[in-house]
Amino acid sequence: MSNTEFNFSSDNLPKRENRLAGRTITDLKTIVQVKDSDDTVWKEITKVTTVSRNGAGFMLKRECVVGRLVTLVMPMPAELRAYDQYDDLYPVMGLVQYCNEAKVDGEPMFNVGVGFIGKQKPDSYKNNPLQSYRIIGMSSDGLWQVTEAESQHQPRKNARFWVPIEVTISLIKKDKSKKYKENVVTQNISASGASVPCSLEAGVGDRVKVACKAQDFYGLAVVRNRKSIVGEPDVLNLEFIDERFPIEKILFNQHHAIAA
Repeated sequence: MSNTEFNFSSDNLPKRENRLAGRTITDLKTIVQVKDSDDTVWKEITKVTTVSRNGAGFMLKRECVVGRLVTLVMPMPAELRAYDQYDDLYPVMGLVQYCNEAKVDGEPMFNVGVGFIGKQKPDSYKNNPLQSYRIIGMSSDGLWQVTEAESQHQPRKNARFWVPIEVTISLIKKDKSKKYKENVVTQNISASGASVPCSLEAGVGDRVKVACKAQDFYGLAVVRNRKSIVGEPDVLNLEFIDERFPIEKILFNQHHAIAA
């Protein structure tokens, strides 16, 4: 471990290019900074496997604690930024949502996903970098809002991954006079469920069909929760009830993108 202050120099990262909007997400690299204490910091440069305005996924050689905050610095595409649109680098704090051990070419790695909360560090983080946090909503700029958690995060039985996957949601009881099918992109997904922004009139307890052609997945899900965010589509929390989503395929593809 090192207690050296993090150097945010752009020399450590690829330069932005005029064709940045056309680059693939696996072309993007980030510096990840993790604080283990007030004076102990470690950092790593890694490829970004998935990225959106409100989060990113990447692989690290060291484990991160779910619920903690980490700092990312990268040449983020301007259309995905909430601020600093014209700067070379985009510093953003990320809340660790999952950290799962994996093997890449036989070497142990950690598949990490973070939700972006913005540029500013919470006061409680400044006082205690080991403070745990939880998401309580989304702000108008598309970044997550967090608050202090009273205890350490307890891992889910099936870890959720913050990856965008195209799926089709269909109401089972379809009314010809209403919209009953919608193509959406997941906010997060696991083998047993997913969260998706969706405008369909599906309430808690309703059943829907979920289809993902790219992963050859077709199954039923029940709506466990419906979250409303001002200015944004409602988010449905779905639980798959007859099939497990093949999340292993997604992870496999990400690992090979990293190794390439």
